[in-house]
Amino acid sequence: MLWPRTRRRHLDAEVAQRLADVRRQNPESETWLALVEAALAESQDATTWDVAVPAPVEGRPVRAPLLHGVEIAVHPGSVSRFVRRLTRLAGLNGAVRDLDPIDLLEAAICQDDARIDALAASDPSALRVVAQVAAVPLLRACARTIGSGVSPAWWEGYCPLCGAWPTLAEFRGLERKRWLRCGRCGTGWEVPWLHCPFCAETSHENLGYLAPEDGETTRKVEVCDSCKGYMKAEPTVRELPWWGVLLDDVATVALDVAALDRGYHRPERRGFELEVKIVARRTRFWTL
Repeated sequence: MLWPRTRRRHLDAEVAQRLADVRRQNPESETWLALVEAALAESQDATTWDVAVPAPVEGRPVRAPLLHGVEIAVHPGSVSRFVRRLTRLAGLNGAVRDLDPIDLLEAAICQDDARIDALAASDPSALRVVAQVAAVPLLRACARTIGSGVSPAWWEGYCPLCGAWPTLAEFRGLERKRWLRCGRCGTGWEVPWLHCPFCAETSHENLGYLAPEDGETTRKVEVCDSCKGYMKAEPTVRELPWWGVLLDDVATVALDVAALDRGYHRPERRGFELEVKIVARRTRFWTL
């Protein structure tokens, strides 16, 4: 069997510039940014990933994301190549020699940390990070191909496409409408202002925000005193590009630290118990 030659993918100029800015401002995050850069570049390859995405399953539960119950057939060579690159960047190449990339990808899509930990040869924390990044190109392909099927009436706290908790809240335009954004697939969905995505709290007495002390007025942290959850938020003129959500999350680690120091946290439980099956797509040969 012949596999396609590995191609060096280059980022679009706008993405590359934004990534360079984040690198300059956050040199301590270089390892994480190297993984993010690889995911951003890989996500540009629609020819590899988009063909894997099936239609949503009919008859799924009303509150289930679009990917719930689907079987996704991926090209095993492409998945293996990408996962190997990520493990090298994370310094794990020697520790995951027997790792099945498709098993890792499936566990990552389903956010099954226990399963990811079982695949780790040693400390699982680094493999969790690799798995999180490994899921990005496929999830972006899902957003491109079936994301238009997201219901405009969706207002659950978790992503309507992949079931993850939101990474960021946007307050868009002059009307300041509140949109939640998924950091995995980039999907956005509009929700009311006073509404905690993690526990559905709506009382203003239990909802508030933390503002930076350095004079920064554009970004803040939304907090809920009912569940002690938090989420970063920022005003935007228009919808952020999906990669902007990912890079803004990396660029605002100081806000995460401030929230954690005050006893707030991200939920340990999954937003939705997503059920997805990843299988190897059968191919006879590749032409070069």
